[in-house]
Amino acid sequence: MSLKILIRTGAVAATALIAALAVTSTASAQSSIRVGQTINGTLTASDPVMEVDGSNYDCYIVSTRAGQTYTIDLESDDFDTFIGMGAGRGCQPPVDEFNDDRSDGDTNSRLTFTSAGGDYFIFANSYEAGESGAYRLSVTEQPSSRASSRFTRPSDPRQRYDFDTLCAGVAVVGLLVLMEQEVSDDDLMVYLEENYELTLTARASGAAIGKTEAEVDDEIASYGAALMTSDELMRDYPPVETRQGCLDASGR
Repeated sequence: MSLKILIRTGAVAATALIAALAVTSTASAQSSIRVGQTINGTLTASDPVMEVDGSNYDCYIVSTRAGQTYTIDLESDDFDTFIGMGAGRGCQPPVDEFNDDRSDGDTNSRLTFTSAGGDYFIFANSYEAGESGAYRLSVTEQPSSRASSRFTRPSDPRQRYDFDTLCAGVAVVGLLVLMEQEVSDDDLMVYLEENYELTLTARASGAAIGKTEAEVDDEIASYGAALMTSDELMRDYPPVETRQGCLDASGR
């Protein structure tokens, strides 16, 4: 019984997949895939090999937006597919997520994830060694994130101020979370500019109800501190996703 079968039946922990996806070389060829693109590829015996089971794979890099939800589909009429993916461009374990069959009786694979921003690598892999043939790999963007769909910027001046200061506070925490990930300098500059825009929006809403800039900044800091010190709030309002929801609601 292969490690992949053990993983699917629950006989070993998911961490075993990290070891299972060790590759024979320290680097592998990479191709790019754009969001919204479908690539028609071919898995062959000359492609890189997973060390543990001898299965072949191709590696793709996709650029993503923080807080946005994406779906990866890997389909083939020739072999049983398997997806692994992780943050960055390394094309090496550990993987963050994986999928074998997207549903019972369907040997195609599907992964849905919410991005922390930046690049992700995707392993287009066969389920077992010796499987090869044509495949289709696609990455699609979901219409809206969970946070975006539940946030609406109020029209009442006081409620709008509360919303804007909350969003600016969440953005500070979201940026700290993003900085722990592999984020390019260009992406970091975008995040900083977006956070500054949220702060300016909160200050404008505060001025509309008689708040000074210092008072607004203090409340933004208080919201951020409250979020960081509450496991419940961090769970209910994941900072990166919530930050994107605030940007969407504010028309950014």
